[in-house]
Amino acid sequence: MALSSSARSGDNGTSIVGKNNTLTTFNFGSRTPRILKRSAIFDVCKTIAELNIEYDDEYSIQTNSDWMEKFVHNEVDLYIEVFDNYSDGYDEVSKVLHSYLKKAIMVKKIRTVYLEVEKVRKQESLDGDYVIEQVFRRLKEEVCYSALISESDLLDEEVDEAIYLIMFYAFTKCKLLKPVPTGEG
Repeated sequence: MALSSSARSGDNGTSIVGKNNTLTTFNFGSRTPRILKRSAIFDVCKTIAELNIEYDDEYSIQTNSDWMEKFVHNEVDLYIEVFDNYSDGYDEVSKVLHSYLKKAIMVKKIRTVYLEVEKVRKQESLDGDYVIEQVFRRLKEEVCYSALISESDLLDEEVDEAIYLIMFYAFTKCKLLKPVPTGEG
C-alpha cells in the first residue's frame, strides 16, 4: 500500500495526497523564477572575449591620483591591483561600449548591484574589497547563467577579464564605489 501519490494539474501545480487523505497543493508555475535567455552584460562579455585587446599602460590606476584617492576613500586594497591588471584594455572596452546600444541599461544594472551590496557593507562595516568582490560574483553568476542557456563556449578567464574590464569602466564613470567628497560645504 502506497502512503502517498501525486498528480499534475494544468496550472503547473502539484497535488500530493498522503496519510489520512491529507491534500497539499504546490503551485510552482507562479513562483518559479524564469531565467531570461541573455543579458546585456553577457552580450558585452561575449564581444570583449572576441577582441584581441592590445594592452596599453596609459590607464594604469597606480598613476591616476584621483582613482587612487577613490580607492582609499572606499577602503579598497586588493582590487586596486586587480583593476590595474585589467585597466590597460580600457580603450578597447570603451569603444565596444560606445557602440553598444544597451550600454546605459547595463551600467544601470551594475550600479544597482553595487548599491545593493553597498547597503550590506554599511550595515556590517565591511571594506570596499568586499563590495567589488560581491559585485563581481553577482555579475559573473548572471553571465554564466546566460552562457549556459545560450550554450556559449566562453572560457572562464574570458568572462573574468570582461567583467573586470566592464567594472573598471563603470568605476571610471562613477557608477561603482562612492566618489571622494569634494570638500565643498
